[in-house]
Amino acid sequence: MSSEFEADYNALVAHVMALPEAVRSVKLLSTEKAALFLNLSISTLEKRRKKHEPPPPAPNYQGGRKGDDVKYLASTLVEFIRGLPITQPNPYPETVHSALAVNAEAVRRNALATTGARRHLMKYGDGLSLEDEDASMPFFVSQDGLVLAPCWDEQQQTLELFLADSTEVVWMPWANAMASVWHNESDRQGWMATSDKLAPGLRQRVDAMRLARLSRI
Repeated sequence: MSSEFEADYNALVAHVMALPEAVRSVKLLSTEKAALFLNLSISTLEKRRKKHEPPPPAPNYQGGRKGDDVKYLASTLVEFIRGLPITQPNPYPETVHSALAVNAEAVRRNALATTGARRHLMKYGDGLSLEDEDASMPFFVSQDGLVLAPCWDEQQQTLELFLADSTEVVWMPWANAMASVWHNESDRQGWMATSDKLAPGLRQRVDAMRLARLSRI
């Protein structure tokens, strides 16, 4: 994990941990946001859920059927990271509750590592069609599918967008994000200017992707 990313990540974790318990105990987070908070890939968190391994999803939001929402309580994620007993009602009656109270360090040690936005751009901004999760970057996206910002950019912005109920986290290659429609086009242009410096040639790839998408409309 890069020092740049680690500072942003630690700030997010510290902020959520500092929330009053009354707030954490009712704050529901999607699988995507829970994975970001735990520094896990979405697929890893989903595998743990299906195996009934901690952290458990919120009661009544444990999934099980196609289309069911899966959400996690912020308080449970904090307990999991701290290695404290899980205090929420157990959504898996067949699972011994004490088994949920394990320290997260062993899990997080093998978690998906990523980098801050600019370092990620330097590493993956050449637009190569890499399908593995390491080649993707988490972005905050609005309910109507507009890109808002890279998750790891400005700490205060990350905190606000992470806790907002109107946002989601979507992982995508940098070029795909730059070719998407943004809530604020000037923000996209700003990142494209950074891309020009760190990944020459990416703009042409992005322009081609946007043109191809327009032609399909």
